[in-house]
Amino acid sequence: MKLSIIPAPTVAGYLQGYTKAQEKVNEVYESRIPPEGYSLHIENSITLKASTKAGFFYGNQTLSQIKSQCGQNLQNCHIEDSPKYKYRGFMIDSARHFFTVKEIKRMIDNCAKFRFNVFHWHLTDDQGWRIEIKKYPEIIKIGSVRYGNYFRNEQNEKIYGGYYTQEQIKEVVSYAHENFMRVVPEIDMPGHTSALLAAVPSLCCGGKEVKVKTSAGIFKDIVCPGKESSYKILFDILDEVINIFPDEYIHIGGDEAPKNQWKSCPDCQFKILREHLKDEEALQGYFINRIAEYLESRGKKTVTWNDSLKSGNLKDSVTVQLWMDKKGLCNKCSNEIIASDFYHCYTDYPYAMTPLKKAYEYEPELNGKVMGLETPVWTEYISNINYMEYMCFPRFIATAQRAWSKNKIPYKEFKEQLYELSEYFSIKGMAPYKDWDPPKAERPKEIISHFGSIAPNEKIRKLFSDKNK
Repeated sequence: MKLSIIPAPTVAGYLQGYTKAQEKVNEVYESRIPPEGYSLHIENSITLKASTKAGFFYGNQTLSQIKSQCGQNLQNCHIEDSPKYKYRGFMIDSARHFFTVKEIKRMIDNCAKFRFNVFHWHLTDDQGWRIEIKKYPEIIKIGSVRYGNYFRNEQNEKIYGGYYTQEQIKEVVSYAHENFMRVVPEIDMPGHTSALLAAVPSLCCGGKEVKVKTSAGIFKDIVCPGKESSYKILFDILDEVINIFPDEYIHIGGDEAPKNQWKSCPDCQFKILREHLKDEEALQGYFINRIAEYLESRGKKTVTWNDSLKSGNLKDSVTVQLWMDKKGLCNKCSNEIIASDFYHCYTDYPYAMTPLKKAYEYEPELNGKVMGLETPVWTEYISNINYMEYMCFPRFIATAQRAWSKNKIPYKEFKEQLYELSEYFSIKGMAPYKDWDPPKAERPKEIISHFGSIAPNEKIRKLFSDKNK
C-alpha cells in the first residue's frame, strides 16, 4: 500500500506486513537528525526519532496521516524526512479586513498541518492600523477606524474598525509557538502608511492632514524620512513591537512608496544632500537602513519587500522578500531572499489566474540565496474567514509542499494525494476539487471579470489577462 503523505517525505520505504495502530509510539532523541527532521519506523512497533521538539511534532503529523489511511493496521514503512528550506511561511493581511484572534488561530491550526514554520502577520496599511501602541494611543483611536468600504463588491459608508491589544497579540504568538511557528509582524513603512499618518500627521512631509483610506490602491502620502523626528516616533513604535514579538525577524514593508512628496519636501531634499544620496530611491535605502540598524541594535533582523533594492544602497544584512522583480534585482543582490512571487504564490486572486498547478510548479531560481518560500493572502477583497480559507486552500498547501519537500513528485500525484487526504485535513472552507484547476478556455474570461471590477485601467486588466492565459 502506497501512502499519501503531504508534504511528501524525503525518503519513504515500504516494508512487508502491518503493525497495530494502538502500539505505543517510542520517541527517541537522536542528535544526527537535522533540526525539524525526523525518522519514523513502523515494523511491529512504532519508533519516532528526532533532535528537536519540532521534529517530533512533524513526525507525529506524518504518523497521524498514516493512521487516517490505514485504520487499525498500519502499513509497515520507514521514513526519513527533513525540510528543503528553513523558512516556510504564510502571510495574513489583517489591515484591510480585520480577523479575530479566534480566526487567526484557526488559520494557524490549518497551516500547522502542512509544516509551515513562519506566520507573517501584516498588521498595518493604508486602510487600518491593527496593533495597539500604548505610547501613542491616538494611533489606535484614529488609525484603526475607516469611514467607508469601497472594495469591489463591498460598497458602503459603514464605519469599519478593529485592532489587537498587546495581550491578544501575545496570545496569538504563544499559540503559534505551540505549533512551532515563528511570528513575523509587518509594520509598513515608508509607504502604505495612511492609517498611521492620519493619527500622527507630523510623520508626513509638511505635516498635512491624511485620512485612513477606504479603498485599495497605492497612495502618495508616505512617511517623511527627512525629519529626524520621524525616526524617533518610528523607533518608539518598534520598541513596543519588539517587546511583544520575541522572534528574530521584523518586517518593515518598503513596497509601493511613491516619491512625489519627497521630491518637493525641503527636509527630504536636505537629507539627500547631507547624506550624499543619489536620488529619492536612495533616500528610501537610507531610510530602510536606518530602521534596520535600529532593529539590529535591539537584536532583531529586518525584512523588506524587494522594492527597496531599487535604492542601490540597501544593507546586505537586510532580508529581501521577492514579490515582483521585473528588473531581476534579487538575482544581483547579496541579500537573503524569501520568495513569494506574485504570479505563483499570491492567493487573493482567482483560481483562474493562479490555479493549483501553477502554484505547485513554482521553483525560484535566485543563485542559491533563497532562504525559503512564503504564500501571502491580501484581504482587500476578502472579508470573512470562510472565503479566506477557500482562496488559501489548497494553494497554501502547494507552497508548503514546495517549501518542505526535497523531492518534487509529479503534480498529478500530488493532486491525487491531496484529494485523498482532504477529509483528514478538515479545512472548513477549502475550495472543492472542481475549482482547483479551471479549464484553460474559461480562465481569461474569469481573470478579466475579476480585474475589470477592481482595475479601471484597461492596460492593467490586459496585463493580467495576457500574463495568465
